[in-house]
Amino acid sequence: MLRDASHSAPEDVRPSPDVPGGAASRHDDEHAHGHEHHSLVAPHEHHAHGDQVHCDHVPVEAVAPTTPSRAVVINVGEHLGALVLASNEERSGTEVEIHPVSRPDARTHVWVLPREGRDGIVYAAIFPSLESGDYAILNVDGSIADVVSVPPTRVTYARWA
Repeated sequence: MLRDASHSAPEDVRPSPDVPGGAASRHDDEHAHGHEHHSLVAPHEHHAHGDQVHCDHVPVEAVAPTTPSRAVVINVGEHLGALVLASNEERSGTEVEIHPVSRPDARTHVWVLPREGRDGIVYAAIFPSLESGDYAILNVDGSIADVVSVPPTRVTYARWA
């Protein structure tokens, strides 16, 4: 269950319905198996000129998924932790930015998304793999909303509302 207070779980905790999440994956091979693959890159042409192949990629702005997700791949280890930020439905589809306190220029962001949990839909942003350290959670206006510690080998839970 997502909690208002920050806390950490040990490394050997496995994903459960209490830790709802979502992840994106990329699958480039062509094969038939009963589901579709969606790419963040628009359809495009590959042109061959002699020994060189040119690719005309068309930039596409990503759009937050609206279907609740059920799983997320968390990568924690000796120097890595993860952060789950619980939020609310009003923030669904909003990007939340964080950065190491010591490196404000090293920002990263993810969406707050609807996630299926044991007790129904919850809204959360999941940073599945972060270098351990203290992170500033930014408000939409760029000001610092909170600072959380992300220790190695753990999943840290906090609230962004």
